Amino acid sequence: MAALDVATAPGTAEFPIEWLDPDDPDVSWERDDMHAPFAMTPLSADYVRVLALGFAAGYEYLGIPAEMRCRVWNGYVYFGRRSTAPDSDRASVSEHADRRAREHERIAASYWRDEALPELDAIYRSIAELPVEEMEAAAIADAWDPAWDRLARAWSIHFYTIIGPYQVLEDLADFVESTLEGVTTAEALQLVQGRIDELQDVDRRIDELVSMAAASPALADRLSHEPTPTVADLEALPGATAFAARLRAFLELHGHLGQGFDDLGLASWGEEPELLLAELAKRLRDDGASRGRHDRTAAEAAEVEARIREQLRDRPDDLRRFEELVTLGREIGPLTEGHNYWIDRKAQARLRAFAFRVGQRLVDLGVLAERADVLFLERAEVPQLLRAPADRRDVVAHRKVAHERHRSLSVPHNIGKPPDGSPRDRFDGTPRAAAEDGTLRGTGASAGVARGPARVVLGPDDFDRVQSGDIIVAPSSNPSWVPLFTIAAGLVTNTGGVLCHAAVVAREFGLPAVVGVATATTMIRDGESLEIDGREGTVRRL
Repeated sequence: MAALDVATAPGTAEFPIEWLDPDDPDVSWERDDMHAPFAMTPLSADYVRVLALGFAAGYEYLGIPAEMRCRVWNGYVYFGRRSTAPDSDRASVSEHADRRAREHERIAASYWRDEALPELDAIYRSIAELPVEEMEAAAIADAWDPAWDRLARAWSIHFYTIIGPYQVLEDLADFVESTLEGVTTAEALQLVQGRIDELQDVDRRIDELVSMAAASPALADRLSHEPTPTVADLEALPGATAFAARLRAFLELHGHLGQGFDDLGLASWGEEPELLLAELAKRLRDDGASRGRHDRTAAEAAEVEARIREQLRDRPDDLRRFEELVTLGREIGPLTEGHNYWIDRKAQARLRAFAFRVGQRLVDLGVLAERADVLFLERAEVPQLLRAPADRRDVVAHRKVAHERHRSLSVPHNIGKPPDGSPRDRFDGTPRAAAEDGTLRGTGASAGVARGPARVVLGPDDFDRVQSGDIIVAPSSNPSWVPLFTIAAGLVTNTGGVLCHAAVVAREFGLPAVVGVATATTMIRDGESLEIDGREGTVRRL
């Protein structure tokens, strides 16, 4: 089928698309600039398609007659939901889905602990333990698709797991907005924060590493100077044995973090420890400026809870409902981000490591020039090239040129059928334009007022520019950003609502945050002074 120019936004004639299904033009496609804000390589795009398959598991459980389609045009990821039920059934379908989600609340914790985590561990081990370096090329080809299929199963677990946890937080938000006065949704959600054990452990262990480095003048000096040292550099220093052992233990446990977005092109801490060491150096320079934030956050949450209880003092039924929601939210709410740690980040890290090992075998076979070039192959091409090796270096070079061109495109946010204007959920949120007085507006995601210089961060390559007291301005974020969150003064994102990854992690560490500020990363200049109000959802230029 011939490529079609997009006509839904000005300046998109340079952005050709090809409809894959006859009814694609009747679907409202939205670019996923939260998880994949930049152009992807072919293999990364194939991974996002695997991710998209996971939606089916959640829809099936909830009884939602719909499919979530994923398309990658010019390297950019678009999602579109296609309902298979008549509009007249929409209300009953929604009611049924809500009822099923609330049923899931009761089993979410036990399912995650007793079934999901053991199965995920088995999936990751089965991929990591493949002896790629010793296998015959044909055997690797036979193992390639099954490995991807196992990760597709991980994404099915993902979308099944989050049903109950997100529902209870939605119910808590509904309760606050319909029943209480003077309490924002973000403030109420503080009551269930500070309990994501995995992320708290990441922060605690980073603090331990920083304390060990600070106690050794040689370590502290080497970490504080450019270029960022390697692990081997640090091990060569006198008295660094204990630090190196602790660092390796950290990477063994949490090394699958480090990628800013859902892109196989991004390395984890385990693959490139220098990414983590650069963050340790910043924490050393922070000199404790961010310490005490956890205690302040707990005190603020206690004050919010006291205000709510005072309002509900003479309303026993409402008080009982509030207590039910908070208790359940504290039990399963942490899974709204814990699942990202275990699935989003770990599945990505494990597949990238596997793909690069296979990429090295393709180098040995004369197919590629270097192992990272596997990112510029399509998933279906890899087993073919393992069975019948052929030089693809020219093809890869051509695709690299195309990728760079895609990165510079003016990219439409919507394609196909115009959006119907339906309210968006609290995860995606609704990006908001600036007010007439120039104040930027978004969703207040994590309470608190912060002032500082803007630091526009478009991805991990920009992490090293963030210093203590900066206000991060980014497309979105996830658990890999924890080291930055613990030294920054505040956060502003282009995308998201009060339940998005950025909002949840910001509240977890008491970082004032405003999300869903449309085009924040292009409207705000790097280095300009900002004041953000994470309660009111405003960003002012000073």
